[in-house]
Amino acid sequence: MDTLKQNKKALDIQGLELYDQKGIVEALIFSSPKPLSLHEISVAANLSSKSAEDIIDELNEEYTTTNRSFRIENVAGGYKMFTLPEYHPYISRANKREKELRLSTAALEALAIIAYKQPVTKAEIERIRGVDCDGVIKNLVSKNLVKIEGRSPAPGKPLLYVTTDYFLEFFGLPSLEHLPPLAEVSDVKEEGLPKLRLIKKTQSDDEKVNSPDDTDTLFGDLNIDEKIGEGVMEVTVGSQKQPSGDK
Repeated sequence: MDTLKQNKKALDIQGLELYDQKGIVEALIFSSPKPLSLHEISVAANLSSKSAEDIIDELNEEYTTTNRSFRIENVAGGYKMFTLPEYHPYISRANKREKELRLSTAALEALAIIAYKQPVTKAEIERIRGVDCDGVIKNLVSKNLVKIEGRSPAPGKPLLYVTTDYFLEFFGLPSLEHLPPLAEVSDVKEEGLPKLRLIKKTQSDDEKVNSPDDTDTLFGDLNIDEKIGEGVMEVTVGSQKQPSGDK
C-alpha cells in the first residue's frame, strides 16, 4: 500500500512538471520568504535555468496584461514577489501593526558613502561626512543594511563596512552593479538636477523609508563630495526628513 501511495505521489509530481511548470515556479517564488536564485528555482522545479527565467518573464507578462497587483522582481541575486506601489496605501489600512524602517539624513549619508566606497572604514566615512559616525553606523548595522566585512590592513586594523544582501533586497536592486555609476552621479553637479533616484520596490508595506512626499527613494537630499582621482563624487537625490529619535 505504501508503495502504491509513493508511486501515485511520484506520478502526481510528474504530472505537475509536465502540465503546470508555470504554476510550480509561481508557487515557489510566492511561498519563499527570501529571494530565490534561478538555480534554486530550476532545481526545485526540475527545469533548466533558461526555462525558469522564461517562465518568470511569461508570468510577469500575464500579471501585466491581467492588471494584477504584483510582479516578480530580480533583487539581491534572486526573484521575489512585490506588490505595486499604488496598492501600498490600501495594504497600510489593513496592516494595523505597521513597522517603519526609519532612516535619518545622517544615516542616509553614511549609507550612500558605504554603498559607493565599500569596503570602507568608519574613519573614511567620518572624513567624508566631517562628523562622528559611530552611532549612525551602529544604527545601520542593527537594521541589517550594513555589516562588518573583515579588517583594513591600515594601522590599527580598523573594521571594514559593506552593504548587505538585505540592502539590495530592500531597495529592489539585483546587485551593486545596478547602482548608478560614478560618472552619472558626478553629472548631478553640472545639471543641477537629482540624478541618483533609485525607487525602492517594497516587498510589503510594513517596512519603508520615511519620505515627506511619500516617495520611497534610496537616499534623501544628500550632497556628498568625495575626490576620486580627478573626478568628484556627488550624491544628490530626493528629499528626506530626519525623524526624531533616530541617529
